[in-house]
Amino acid sequence: MKRVLFAAFLFLLGEFSFAEELTNYTITSDSQINTFEGDLEAKGNVVIKSNSGNFEAYSDKLSFDKDVKSLKLLGNVYVKNLESEGIVIEETSGDELTIFTDTGLFEFKSQNKNRVKTKIKF
Repeated sequence: MKRVLFAAFLFLLGEFSFAEELTNYTITSDSQINTFEGDLEAKGNVVIKSNSGNFEAYSDKLSFDKDVKSLKLLGNVYVKNLESEGIVIEETSGDELTIFTDTGLFEFKSQNKNRVKTKIKF
């Protein structure tokens, strides 16, 4: 039991590297669970920041699926400085963001008749 609590504590503010990207991220949240398969789920006041750049994201929940190579942010998602394929998104918000970590592509969705709002720079 002590090992599980200690591992959870260390992981709470740990760095996590996604797929083939060599960018490290720091994930802070109210709770986090990781699996032996390499998946991660964070809940409550989730903040993710890249250690090498100025990317920041905030949400209610985050899940990383190692097999699908996707990072999904759910609920009250707000993102700053997301770069993909030569496009820089200065800030964006919506209900659900999926980042495909192997390609850097992303998909942003909104629900309940809300709209995705994006400030972009080419």
